[in-house]
Amino acid sequence: MEAVTTAQPLAVDQIHTNAILLESGPVTIRYLSDTEEDREFAAKVTIEAFERKVVHATSRGSIPDIQVYYANSLRGRQPTFYERHFIAEYDGQKAGSCVIRYHGDRELFPLRDEDMPPVGCTDMCGLFCMGLAANFEIYIAGKCCVDHIGVNSEFRGKGIGKVLLDMAEIDAKRKGCKAIYLYVATTNRAQHLYERQGYIIKERRTICCCGYWCMTGEREFARMEKILEGDKENC
Repeated sequence: MEAVTTAQPLAVDQIHTNAILLESGPVTIRYLSDTEEDREFAAKVTIEAFERKVVHATSRGSIPDIQVYYANSLRGRQPTFYERHFIAEYDGQKAGSCVIRYHGDRELFPLRDEDMPPVGCTDMCGLFCMGLAANFEIYIAGKCCVDHIGVNSEFRGKGIGKVLLDMAEIDAKRKGCKAIYLYVATTNRAQHLYERQGYIIKERRTICCCGYWCMTGEREFARMEKILEGDKENC
């Protein structure tokens, strides 16, 4: 078992994006910073994690444009935004990312039209459909949502996903959340990781006969949840 070290919560004016929040062996976790390098990495690893859905909604040739869109969406945000985004490093190399959300964050961090690079009508329609699917994933009051998590293909199998999930739980507990949850396609092997972390399936969702398939290329999603014991802020 690797030793795990966590930092004490920082006041907003003390937060430094390069400060280590969690350390487990060669894996360290910090906040995302508003730098081109961090934005491009987070976009790359996120689109890589959702490549199948992105290609289904748009096309493989559109992936570079979608990465630009995601990177742009991380630029020039308020400090709280970056506290919801974690970057994992393995022996000092960026290896993964995780994004968490709380109730009210959809309004706090709205989508911005100016972030979207010029794309064709077909791709725009596909992204709109993906957005509709995402809107079915509500942020429940009193709970933390793992919005998405991804590990660079070069670093998979090294426990990075587990440490990112540990960090999400630490943040949720600090805010007094009673549970943490996520949505995952029922065909996704990552379910096994979530089960090992203590998540259990609370519900399965489909839309009509092929609604999710049309939007994302997946037919069914599961909401998995883990009970926490928070004792600080109100989540």
